[in-house]
Amino acid sequence: MPSKRLLRDTLLTVLAVALVAAGVAGGALWQRKEPKKFSEVSADTCHTVLLGLSASVLDRVVPTSHDVSGWQKVTRKKGEYSSLCRIDADGERALQVSVKQRNAASPLDRITSDPVRKVSGFKESWSTQSGAAAALPCTEEKKPDENTELHVTVESFAKKGQDVRKDLERILKAAAKTNHRLACYAAPMEDGSAYD
Repeated sequence: MPSKRLLRDTLLTVLAVALVAAGVAGGALWQRKEPKKFSEVSADTCHTVLLGLSASVLDRVVPTSHDVSGWQKVTRKKGEYSSLCRIDADGERALQVSVKQRNAASPLDRITSDPVRKVSGFKESWSTQSGAAAALPCTEEKKPDENTELHVTVESFAKKGQDVRKDLERILKAAAKTNHRLACYAAPMEDGSAYD
């Protein structure tokens, strides 16, 4: 009866392998987490941009995800302030905010061909469902052609079904307020240092 024993051992081995494989697959499915809102996944990111914004604003702009990463770079140099903040959700760019100190004669960049509307509180501005920008006075020099402005641009790359224009305008206003203080009133770093 060795053949029955061999058959039984073979069946038990196949069954054991199948159970192990099912356990691994089940464990992988069990460990797969549901996507979460930005505020549930991330702590403070880009403090010169997101300072003072409610979590609900960012939850609507940044899509739900398993992983959120962000980085920022700020360069403070007399007359050449710049700040860049980027937030990625599951490896895809979701939100980017850039701030540049430019000559007051420079036009405000328009990064879209979509219909735009003006943002309240700014002399020169625009907003769409995927972006917003504004220019605000920064420094006044003795020579008018040396005056500077702060150009703030917010871009949303997330594919969302809802209109997030109002939230992008809120982010624009928060970034303008925080960066305006740093660029136009705070003493620049002597060596033009950058920090993250």
